[in-house]
Amino acid sequence: MSRRSPRIPEDDEISFISMQELAPTPIEDDDDDYLNLTLPHIQPVEKRATHHSASIGPYNNPSPRSLAFWLARTQKYSSYAFTSFLGIHAATASLTPLIFGLDSGNSSLLLARTYYYQSHPYVELLLIPGSLLLHIGSGLGLRAYRHYQQRQRYGGRPPAILSQWRWQNFSGASLAGWTMLPFVAAHTGLLRVVPLLVDGGSHEVTLEYLGHGFSLGPWGWWVGSGFYTVMVGLVSYHVVSGWAKYLGASQKRRQITAATATAVAGAWLSGLFVVVARSGPVRGYMGRHYDRLYNVFFLGTV
Repeated sequence: MSRRSPRIPEDDEISFISMQELAPTPIEDDDDDYLNLTLPHIQPVEKRATHHSASIGPYNNPSPRSLAFWLARTQKYSSYAFTSFLGIHAATASLTPLIFGLDSGNSSLLLARTYYYQSHPYVELLLIPGSLLLHIGSGLGLRAYRHYQQRQRYGGRPPAILSQWRWQNFSGASLAGWTMLPFVAAHTGLLRVVPLLVDGGSHEVTLEYLGHGFSLGPWGWWVGSGFYTVMVGLVSYHVVSGWAKYLGASQKRRQITAATATAVAGAWLSGLFVVVARSGPVRGYMGRHYDRLYNVFFLGTV
């Protein structure tokens, strides 16, 4: 009795099997940070797919209500609240003094505090630090979840080129968002935390307080202008790029997005530099009090 020779797979079948083994399907994604790369020389650790099982599994058929879905939605909708605050803050602290003068800027800033984000003790906490922390936390959670997916897919050893923590795999908007955080924290510390510790609140913080800092010492103007140029530029680019993505703008329109971010930053900085920074040092008792607040911020001394 002769043995049957093994069947030799046809070329089309070999190509199909090779594609199933060597070309991993992209991990479920809801934004542009993740680079959908395929590495034909690295085999992910998973069962060989067949014609019947190719569409089954967490990678080939992701659930529309998975953890990644909710993290992405949380990151998106938390940005709405913080963007509303940024819009009002830019209008009252920059555009209003540019158009109507410093006194009108102070009045609009007081109205915004009284009737908007400081009208209730919890409104400011939810609107500013709450939404910002939720936005940051959901972003970190989304990257951690994708990292977990990669470890599962590649048997605990995902290739370094696909790492979620590799800076080349961050989008420009994401890099701007992470880079702006120290600047936003310092700005918040100067205008909110220090007055809260010294005075018990920010009731004495006006636009003159911010302008007073530009006149401190021989380097006050250069340090202040450089700091706020970088901060406003990063915030504008991050926010405009995020909204362009939410509105479904094409990647081919990056130049339009960059131009829009530049225009937003320019409008924001114009009122700051033309009016607020040029208001000069504050004299008398209030000037000495502002010096004290800046000493607490820069030196940690009362």
